[in-house]
Amino acid sequence: MQTQVLSSGPSILIKTCKFPRPFRSYKKHLTTGDRALADGKLDAAEENFVSALRQIHDPNKPDRCKEAECLCRLGDVYVQRGKRTKEGRKFTQAAALYNAAMARTDKNKHSMTNRLQEIEQWFLHYTANVQTKPVPSDSVIRHKKRLEETRMRAKSQLDVIDQQHNPYQYDEDDPVMITVEAERAEAVKALFKNIAKDRQVFIEDLVNGCIAILGPPPCKYAFIGMGSQATELVTPYSDLEFAILIEEGNDSDVTRRYFLNLTHYLHLKVINLGETILPSMAIPSLNDFPEKDWFFDSVTPRGFTFDGFMPWASKTPFGRDQTKTKPPVSLIQTPAEMAKFQRRDVSVAEGYHLSDILRRVVFLTGEEALVTEYMTKLKEIITGDLLSRFQSRLSAAHILWESREQISTFEPTGQLLNVKKDIYRFPGIAIEVLALCCQITLASTWDVINELKQIGKIHEEDATHLLVLASISAELRLRTYFSNGGQQDRMSPLTQMKFQSKSQEVSDTTLRRQSSIPPMNVEVEYLDNYFCLIEPNTIWKKHCQTLVAT
Repeated sequence: MQTQVLSSGPSILIKTCKFPRPFRSYKKHLTTGDRALADGKLDAAEENFVSALRQIHDPNKPDRCKEAECLCRLGDVYVQRGKRTKEGRKFTQAAALYNAAMARTDKNKHSMTNRLQEIEQWFLHYTANVQTKPVPSDSVIRHKKRLEETRMRAKSQLDVIDQQHNPYQYDEDDPVMITVEAERAEAVKALFKNIAKDRQVFIEDLVNGCIAILGPPPCKYAFIGMGSQATELVTPYSDLEFAILIEEGNDSDVTRRYFLNLTHYLHLKVINLGETILPSMAIPSLNDFPEKDWFFDSVTPRGFTFDGFMPWASKTPFGRDQTKTKPPVSLIQTPAEMAKFQRRDVSVAEGYHLSDILRRVVFLTGEEALVTEYMTKLKEIITGDLLSRFQSRLSAAHILWESREQISTFEPTGQLLNVKKDIYRFPGIAIEVLALCCQITLASTWDVINELKQIGKIHEEDATHLLVLASISAELRLRTYFSNGGQQDRMSPLTQMKFQSKSQEVSDTTLRRQSSIPPMNVEVEYLDNYFCLIEPNTIWKKHCQTLVAT
């Protein structure tokens, strides 16, 4: 081993591995990069550190020690960039690089933790122009502990559901099974509502902590959750998708700068939970989407994190940078401006996806009256006239078209499943299409099912089928994440099922390494029933396609 002192900022000692002859050029790139960084030549330093990383990067067999060295040095580069440009994003990229380095080695964690604390101070000084005392070092530990407690609480509730509601102990033709199955679905619904509430409180506390340091906002505001947070299908490992509503008459550069800084600061807090994979940060030298996307992060745990900066994601207040075909989009807007994303010309230009996700939102923190105002304006656009009804059905048809291959060709087999793509998304598509066709603006999946029943669009029996379908898919995703310790969607509870894979053979070793979720026999029953519920002659064909056509 040899010890190296990083040349930028407060020194961090990194014990480097001894390199054989093939890695001399790797060492040369590091040495050249260190020299460039010391001379303030940031572009040259980054180029050399990235070249070194490219030489040893193997997604299937990562060399954690050497990757950590490169990523730590890249973090140094981005710290200096942040100081020069005063851009908050440079500091968050640096924090993500340091956290990724920490995920790869147990060495020098105390020094790295100190560096992350310093990044927070530098962000506040250079970007937010706030002079404050250092944030207590135990704040990150408290946040991590609290997040883990929410996960353990959800897992405990899931265990209780297993004990109290097991419909698969009965024969299929036993009427008791149907009753217990519905009771289990209700229990799963309650579990997911609790998870969504826990996340909302956690996010609210993080935001309030940031505001306490940055100072009071210049106007009234509201954070609104999107995606699974809004549909109440969120897991304790899910990404955070959100936007910010600001008070009418206060949309100014000063206001936007404050809320951008607040979002950067919140992002820094979330990154320091240690569950943000590097590709989601879209660092150009590593992952310049879509052409130069080469770095695969197979080591950093993927859990509670901001939605990524990829062009097809970007569901945060930062919005989307300008692309070759689309203008930039900001998700810091007044209620009236945010509602305009539902207009036909805007939704067509954006490809419907943005308008779809902004249609179902939920209050997170701030002034709830702004969310009420937004929903009122949104409903006026969606249900205002005959044209809006046509627009809703056009959106539904677009969703069906986009999902046509998954809906028409998917068959259960004995191969590994992607729980999100193969199981979780189908019920969401079905319920979303029903909601669009019936012009229902409720966010929660569970509330939409109940509303469909209340207004007579589906019978009670079909509502129960939808509830069971949604609960099974949501529970399987949750169990998979618990089993894999994060957002790893591969699951393999199918080894006992009768289906045989013809297109893909999977070894026993692979199956054991992937998610095998206990209790196996119950999971097989879940999947068996799930696939029975999505047979062509069920709710999907009976209602969704009919409603779109009429």
